[in-house]
Amino acid sequence: MCVFAGLSGCSTYQAKPLSTDVVNKALEQKPLQSVSIEASQLDHPLIRSIAIDGNGVYSPDELAVMAVILSPTLRALRDQQGVAQSQVTQAGILPNPQLSFSVDRPTEVYDPVATAAKGMGLSYDLSALLSHADNHAAAQANARSVNLSVAWQEWQYAQATRLSAYRILSLEERLPNARTIEQDLVEALSEANKALQKGYQTAVDLAVLHTNLNQARSMRFDMEQQLIEQRASLNLCLGRQVSEVVPIKRTADMPTLNEQVSELGRAIEGSRLDLLALKMGYESQEYSLRAAVKAQFPKIGISVNKANDTTPISTRGVGVTLDIPIFDRNQGQIAIGEASRQQLFDEYVARVAEARTEVSQIVAQIGHVKSELLSAELASIEEQHIVDSLEKTIHSGNLDYQVYRDARAQLANRNLELSALKQELLELGVALEIATGRSLLSSSITKTVTP
Repeated sequence: MCVFAGLSGCSTYQAKPLSTDVVNKALEQKPLQSVSIEASQLDHPLIRSIAIDGNGVYSPDELAVMAVILSPTLRALRDQQGVAQSQVTQAGILPNPQLSFSVDRPTEVYDPVATAAKGMGLSYDLSALLSHADNHAAAQANARSVNLSVAWQEWQYAQATRLSAYRILSLEERLPNARTIEQDLVEALSEANKALQKGYQTAVDLAVLHTNLNQARSMRFDMEQQLIEQRASLNLCLGRQVSEVVPIKRTADMPTLNEQVSELGRAIEGSRLDLLALKMGYESQEYSLRAAVKAQFPKIGISVNKANDTTPISTRGVGVTLDIPIFDRNQGQIAIGEASRQQLFDEYVARVAEARTEVSQIVAQIGHVKSELLSAELASIEEQHIVDSLEKTIHSGNLDYQVYRDARAQLANRNLELSALKQELLELGVALEIATGRSLLSSSITKTVTP
């Protein structure tokens, strides 16, 4: 009955073959609109839940949250949490007592009559209780560390998805300007060929136009290639087919930094989940080392038994076993624990130093890009005035059309520069959010960390 009761709680093996059909079923795409409820109910330490209106066009923020739900990469990453929680369960289980029974029957006839010798004993290893609490606490701290680490990587994945969406919008904004520049140069080259035949221009002028046209065409090809790559990257984040075009909602303005960023490097230890995960890992190692130190205590086992020999005489007894710690005093495990703890300590210090340096570098880059952007905006305003003025003049027939075309090309190039600088400033803002673990942009998927 005891054996039956024990076996009734056992798990059974269930096969899960890694066949093509099983893999294809796991890779089946969920419709984007099907995750709107999950996105609105997302419970994450860093990522805000978001309401999706479901009109078939999605903002970069909506796509970022959807990627956390849909990505096959993140589903595999989250499986680590199940493993860590299983380790907590295992560490909390006490060792089983041991029951022994033996019987020896006489094989010959004796006088006086001999009976079967029987023995039954119940034993338990007490030494496992010494380190049980520390091992359980170590597993719990490790599970918290894994949860924080997974959440940190999910957040970075969401930010990467968001950036891909904004890069697509930026490239779609710049491509018309690039095509306008190329088309103007094609027209200029055609007119220059005619002028060359009449002797109004030289071959050198024609060669310059050819060079400019090739550069403009290469720039347009490069933008189109970047657009293909960014769409593929976005589709991968969302678990979509490479050929699918995900509709992106265009926002009025790109997100901007909403606070001063000069003193952000001092408070990152409480806001970056990767640093908090390392802290939990360090705490887990502290418990593991304490358990290893306690394991130096000699192993003690107690037992109770009842037996009789081949005569009817029965005995009851109590036994104690004790290891003599002459050779193995658990010194190897203690040394490993101390070295692992030191490794985690140094890794944490190095990560903090790296994060603080990274924040300082990004803040300096943001200041530089802001200065460039301001200068480019002022130049764009002046060049727009020039183009407007020339456009009025050319209608009166008092201006060479080539002058107007050159001014318009200069303005188009300036607009390309402005769009690229705005995209660079956005990417630096997202990089600063990642480096600090804080919400810093006017439109952000990040929320305040509450560890």
